[in-house]
Amino acid sequence: MRAVVLREFGAASNLRLETMPDPRPGRGEVLIKVHACGVCYHDVINRRGNLPRTHVPAILGHEAAGEIVEVGPDTPGWKVGDRVATLQRLSCGECALCKSGRNSLCKKDNRFFGEEISGGYAEYMTAPVMGLGRVPANLPWPVAATVCCTLGTAVHTLRTRGKVRAGETVLITGASGGVGLAAVQLAKVDGARVIAVTSGEAKVQALREAGADEVIVSRGLDFASAARKLTGGEGVNVAIEIVGSVTFPQTLKAMAPGGRVVVVGNLETGTVDLNPGLVIVKELEIIGAFATTREELDESLRLVAEQKIRPFVSDAVGLSEAGKAHFRLENREIAGRVVLLPQEIQ
Repeated sequence: MRAVVLREFGAASNLRLETMPDPRPGRGEVLIKVHACGVCYHDVINRRGNLPRTHVPAILGHEAAGEIVEVGPDTPGWKVGDRVATLQRLSCGECALCKSGRNSLCKKDNRFFGEEISGGYAEYMTAPVMGLGRVPANLPWPVAATVCCTLGTAVHTLRTRGKVRAGETVLITGASGGVGLAAVQLAKVDGARVIAVTSGEAKVQALREAGADEVIVSRGLDFASAARKLTGGEGVNVAIEIVGSVTFPQTLKAMAPGGRVVVVGNLETGTVDLNPGLVIVKELEIIGAFATTREELDESLRLVAEQKIRPFVSDAVGLSEAGKAHFRLENREIAGRVVLLPQEIQ
């Protein structure tokens, strides 16, 4: 099979198309013919060598969708021809955390596609069935591939962790990316007012189309005063922090008393200086959000299939364009998601 292989951490040019042996499914696994795989900023961080559980050579990609072409032993309930999409990570389904609905915190089996498990930058991949969801027949492959990591993350972040309520004002940093555009739409579906933050004027239209009530364009990401002005000096009730360390100090300054900051991204993998006094006097809640559960993936697929949320797949390219896709993502040239199509010959 053809696959994009990372043999050395570093630049986007290190992603190279190679011919690899076809994989075979083991116990509790299936073999998937990959029809689409999204390119996420997590992949960029992974490619740079900033995720300690990844070892080279590696095949990246945790946003894969395709059809099952072989079923491994002891894998009941799955058959050849089933349409599937990957979760970002696995869970055991049996530990106390899994049984309480906190599957994303499972420690017994927390492997991540594209890290410990070879991912979807390939024509074929094996996958443990505990890491799969079922794709409705009416969803195109590029859409199905991106739903888990974009809308699934938004469902986990806004509903499960942030508990956004109708009438609240929600601030979203990094709003023009795949997760951000899904979060804008979901917040509107749930009755919130949305203030989207972006670094470039070229991304404003996509944010408006997604339903953002207000868009703050700040190349230097100095947006707190503008957010407070838009809320009559009160501040926002909920912040969805997708960018992370770069924007976190401004996000805290933009919060209303009793506000909730849900941290789901840290694109530059940096740290922040936190003034506890600000958290204390405003009684702020700082909440972490990690990975989509299978139930959240099912809900996300339903929302898209029923056309309540519109996916933003901005481009679809062959495997040979993986390095270029990473370069465009790093240089903030993309609104939405770029998707690789492994079955296209280039």
